[in-house]
Amino acid sequence: MTDKSRKESAPRALQRRSVETRSRIIRAAAEIFDEKGYAAASISMILDRAQLTKGALYHHFNTKDQIAEALLAVQVPMSRIRPQESKWQESIDTSFIYARLLQTHPEARAGVRLSIDGGVPSDLDVYGPTRQWIELATYLMTQVAEMGHLSADWTPRSAAELIQSSFVGAQLTSLQITGPLRSDLGERIENMWKALLPGMATMKALKRGLDYEADRWDRIPWEEPSAD
Repeated sequence: MTDKSRKESAPRALQRRSVETRSRIIRAAAEIFDEKGYAAASISMILDRAQLTKGALYHHFNTKDQIAEALLAVQVPMSRIRPQESKWQESIDTSFIYARLLQTHPEARAGVRLSIDGGVPSDLDVYGPTRQWIELATYLMTQVAEMGHLSADWTPRSAAELIQSSFVGAQLTSLQITGPLRSDLGERIENMWKALLPGMATMKALKRGLDYEADRWDRIPWEEPSAD
């Protein structure tokens, strides 16, 4: 390796380590927030879990609030999937992917815990992810309507808000009954779509066939998300 190539590779290595450190902090904080809630979590707990020094953490975050904000910011991006021809199927698949994330990723569970945790400071925007979910669902429902696949009884916004509130109810019920890993959430999401689609999707859309069985996430083309 020449001196020039060594000089060029050094910044990339530093950048990679910085990204890895930030990911470790977010993952550790997610685990602590999910287990203990915001108020009981501390910077020292996060450092112990991440096995990092204070200097490494403070290079990325100055306060616990900033870490919580970072966790809230990744909720919707983590669940993005590739666009599909059927926007109903894309909407269904997005719900299943997020359900799967709630079972497998502490970052997703921490976002939910922060949004319902009474100990979170009032100036922390815990409702940001809800607004983002509704905007994403409205975007998808607008495309559904443009394809002639949304019942005339619904506007894209009203459909999006019902889908969002139904999903929130399903995952919170699963949390309360089966615990943080929400072991029955796939079945609950299947039942959610079984109830919603006949009243919201046109016959034209339903005749094309939609897959909303509980194990749907096993058939979705999707890449493992990053919480960076």
